[in-house]
Amino acid sequence: MARDNRIDTIKGLLIILVVMGHIITGLDNVNIINHGVMGLIYIFHMPLFILISGYLTKHPSQQSPVEMWKNVGNIMLTLVIFHLLAVLWVYMISGNYLMPLLDFPFGVFWYLLSLICWRIMLYYTPERLLKQPLLYFGIAVVISLLIGLTHLGKFLSIQRTLNFYPFFLMGFYYRQGSFNTSLWHNNKLHAGVVLVVLPLLFWLYPKCGNVMSGADYYGFGGLPQKAMVLAGSITMSLLVFNLTRDNKWLRPIGKDSMFYYMYHINVLAFTVVPLVRTYPLPRTMPFILLYTALTIAILYLMSKIKFFRWFVHPTLPKCFKSQFTRNQ
Repeated sequence: MARDNRIDTIKGLLIILVVMGHIITGLDNVNIINHGVMGLIYIFHMPLFILISGYLTKHPSQQSPVEMWKNVGNIMLTLVIFHLLAVLWVYMISGNYLMPLLDFPFGVFWYLLSLICWRIMLYYTPERLLKQPLLYFGIAVVISLLIGLTHLGKFLSIQRTLNFYPFFLMGFYYRQGSFNTSLWHNNKLHAGVVLVVLPLLFWLYPKCGNVMSGADYYGFGGLPQKAMVLAGSITMSLLVFNLTRDNKWLRPIGKDSMFYYMYHINVLAFTVVPLVRTYPLPRTMPFILLYTALTIAILYLMSKIKFFRWFVHPTLPKCFKSQFTRNQ
């Protein structure tokens, strides 16, 4: 699969928005402007990220079971390593290791476990259903709407996996050509829906924040809000996907998006958030943008160090590989 610079640009933009959103929540900033920005960010940043994940996923017919499980295994290894590092961190500051150990996946790492599940689900989807994209997508949307009636919460990321699966399928089928239609590219329609939905979401947020998270119970009373959020997420994601152009500054961040995603919480927890709280520094939106830029800069410097990179893409040293080969 040839590298698509525009996709890397979109991922770079989304990583920056992920960092910005977590800075706002990490600083417990509750002013109305930040709430509006949070509503705008959360309506599409993870849905579009997941859409891109589906876009980059091979068709089941293009990969063997061994290849699929090898890729899944690599992601799982990264997830386990970072989960254990998080458990160690929590133990160091609280003395408690059992609760975070059982809270799997820990924090933002839910995305990796969900990514594993999405790829397995897609690979083992019956061929007859896989060849009917509208039916398959429709079933996924219904499940996404109804999953909030359960109390699964964050347990093994099951609720989030099913909640966001429609976006994964959107990206997958777009790449296959099934969703590459005039409706997908109708930016006027998408903008119209966004202009109707976003003001309502800004008014409702954070009241409807539990509907956006994908891991909270909202009951039957929350179904209208959930439907509105889903419509807003789809149209806003498509609008950003269609309008984004290749950008040489965002592209390198997007190429290394997994590194930035896995480490940004550590940078915020150990540097930026304590720094702002200790002094204290301003928490208005211009300064939020400044803290975001500082976090991205730190992550960029970290990405140049092999020690940090190994945890994201763990590999055995060559001597161990050679020994393993000789023993076969």
